[in-house]
Amino acid sequence: MTAIRTLVERYLQSWNETDPLRRRALIEDVYAEHAAYTDPMVEARGWEAIDATIAAVQAMFPGHAFRLAGEVDAHHHLARFRWHLVAPGVAEPLAIGFDVAELEDGRVRRVHGFLDRLPAAA
Repeated sequence: MTAIRTLVERYLQSWNETDPLRRRALIEDVYAEHAAYTDPMVEARGWEAIDATIAAVQAMFPGHAFRLAGEVDAHHHLARFRWHLVAPGVAEPLAIGFDVAELEDGRVRRVHGFLDRLPAAA
């Protein structure tokens, strides 16, 4: 389970990395080449689209960070985990959600994102 938790932490790190070159390197390390990310607002396929999605979220919520909220639950080739989107110095998360990741060969192949709470303007 430690390897899966580490992968999930690196996945969240990719969402927090604001330097485009470092973010792209994380994406290529964490996600399978033809990975897909889907949530109620976006469907992204491949490294380019995932990178563009992350950049767009960062532009919408500058200075905010995704944090793991609790333990990672995993079995077979699946992992699920809750996350919070937090602003610096603010205790209450701006957004709350959970993701279910399909894993393959130690990388993320597909993510199904669910949004439990969003800010009113999102």
